[in-house]
Amino acid sequence: MTINSMKRKLQEGKCVYGSWVRIPSPIVVEALGSVGFDFLHIDLEHSSIDLPMLDYMVLAGYSQDIQLIVRTASQNPADLYRIMDIGVSSFILPRIETAEQCAKLLQGIRYSPAGARGLGGPVRGNRWGVISLDQHMEEAEKETTVIVQIESKEGLANLDSILEVNGIDVIYIGPLDLSQALGYPGQVEHPIVQETIHSMVKTIRDKGIAVGIHASDTEQAKYWAEHGIQYFTVGMDVTLLQSAGLSLMNSLK
Repeated sequence: MTINSMKRKLQEGKCVYGSWVRIPSPIVVEALGSVGFDFLHIDLEHSSIDLPMLDYMVLAGYSQDIQLIVRTASQNPADLYRIMDIGVSSFILPRIETAEQCAKLLQGIRYSPAGARGLGGPVRGNRWGVISLDQHMEEAEKETTVIVQIESKEGLANLDSILEVNGIDVIYIGPLDLSQALGYPGQVEHPIVQETIHSMVKTIRDKGIAVGIHASDTEQAKYWAEHGIQYFTVGMDVTLLQSAGLSLMNSLK
């Protein structure tokens, strides 16, 4: 398992920046992984990326030394350690609504005694058995990053108890989903949505856990960095491609 430099930066109180990948291609990971992001979110929840393709994308991430964080599509703990065996060390867990649900998923991420992740023998996650089992288990505990996404009324209501679950590194806020949960779909700048985010940031930071958010642009990222958020996603492969294409076409016209 490679050293998680992104996690180190968070622990040092620094901001980290990444983007979303939904296009099922290792070339996208190579291209975006070369521009200086701290991490990339590989989105299994809202894309056609499957496990064989993820395998290739993980190898592309290794080639660029970029931290890949997988957003899962299922609520099955076994799916998590299957993904970890192919070399993924970090997850963003969507639709977390209760502490019990969160704790069950984290069981699939961590080895005994903290969890119930299965020992798979020689896998990419332990360099195909080259490193010792003890070293692999130590690295897995140290280098894994767990990001929990709160995006519903139930998640908001249970935020305090979710924060008590051991092993959470970041609580990630999706403003679009949050706006819908609060009854203002798409209105991320609505005062109630903004007040809710500020309240969440204070509650989460008071527990010593980092806060993440998706920022629509650099100005929004700067604003939230000034208000206690450290972990940012900005942009997405599809929108970055569209934006570049539109800019080119507008200049040609």
